[in-house]
Amino acid sequence: MSDADPSLGSGIDEMPAPPPAQHGRWRRFGPLLSKIALELFIVFVGVSAAFAVENYRDVRAQHERRQVVYRALDRELKQMAETHGPILQRQMTEQLAAWDSALVKGEKPLPPVFRIRDAERPPTGVWDAAVATGTIELIDPELMFELARFYTRAETVGDLYQRYSTAAQVSVWSRVDEGRSAFWQPDGQLRPEIKTHVQRLRDFRDMQGKQVQGAIILRKKLKKAAGA
Repeated sequence: MSDADPSLGSGIDEMPAPPPAQHGRWRRFGPLLSKIALELFIVFVGVSAAFAVENYRDVRAQHERRQVVYRALDRELKQMAETHGPILQRQMTEQLAAWDSALVKGEKPLPPVFRIRDAERPPTGVWDAAVATGTIELIDPELMFELARFYTRAETVGDLYQRYSTAAQVSVWSRVDEGRSAFWQPDGQLRPEIKTHVQRLRDFRDMQGKQVQGAIILRKKLKKAAGA
């Protein structure tokens, strides 16, 4: 059998070489395209890094604002938990205990004259400001709910004290100098308005005591949330 005709090729498919003109264009523009692609990649990395840094700064700033809110609320709650709250509790308890003790002995004592000399309502300035400015939304939703419930009750406690003090101003505080006859009837019975006065004081003492305990619990939760 004679040798194969060279013009038929080797029988193996071969990739055709690029036309000389196309190959020349690639050699001319290839480096330029590679440079552009590299520059685009660098720009992409730079923009991504910028966004990441900005996002980090936003998260950091939000965290710092949250810590400020936590600290401010903690200082406000501290007044109810450690200073003013316990002091008021002690004063009311002492006066009511003295009243009850005197009644047990058959005496006709002067009624309790408990009075808050400065602010007549629990401190709520920090909470009110946080709600008004929207910064309260920075804290944990569950904790925010508990704080809202606590401060709503604080308003109720303040209302109760004001009802007590309004009546006490007329029926007790302004009449102490008149002596026992201003509070006890000639037949030896306690005047009805004085009974109401004492009961209002008991109610206020009990509710205010619950606020003290609530403030103690919330301070612990605030510290935990703040990572302290």
